[in-house]
Amino acid sequence: MNILKHIVKAIDRVSVGVGTLAAYTMLILLVTSSIEIVCRYFFNNPTTWAYEFGQMTFGCYFLLAGAMTLKNREHVGMDIFIDKLSPRKRAAVNSATFVFTALFCIILIWKGWEFAYPSIKKLEHSTSVWGPPIWPYKFMLPFGCFLLFSQAVSNFIKDICFAVTGTPLIEGDES
Repeated sequence: MNILKHIVKAIDRVSVGVGTLAAYTMLILLVTSSIEIVCRYFFNNPTTWAYEFGQMTFGCYFLLAGAMTLKNREHVGMDIFIDKLSPRKRAAVNSATFVFTALFCIILIWKGWEFAYPSIKKLEHSTSVWGPPIWPYKFMLPFGCFLLFSQAVSNFIKDICFAVTGTPLIEGDES
C-alpha cells in the first residue's frame, strides 16, 4: 500500500505542478493580447505574431491544465445520478469509468503522436509571416494526454482503495 501512496502522490504533484505552470501562461497571454490591442487600436499597426501566439498559448494551456483539473475532479460530468450514491459506491462507479477514460487517453496519445512526430522530425515552422516553430505545440497533444492518463491512473487507484476499504488512500484527500 505504501508504494501506491508514493505513486499517487508523485502523479498528483506532477499534475498540480504542470497545471500551475500552465495557469501562468494565461498571464503571458493577457500581456501579449494587451500589446496587440494597444498596437491595433491606438497605433493602427497590428502585430504579425499576437493572434497566432494566442492560439498556440491557449492550446497548450488547455492541454496541460487537463490533468490538474482531473486531479481536482472538476471536469464536467453527469452528476445527477452519481450524487445520490454513497461515497464508496461513487468511488466504485468512478473506478468503472476508468476504462473509458483510459481508452480515450490512449487513443489520443497514439493519434497525437502520429500527428506530432513528423512535425518534430522536421522541426516544423508555421507558414505565417511570423513563422514560429510549431513542433513544440504539436507535441503538447500527446504529452498533455499522457499527463491526463497518468492522473486518471492516480484517481483510479484512489477510488479503488476507497471503494474497497472505505478510507482514503491519502489522509486529507477529498478525491
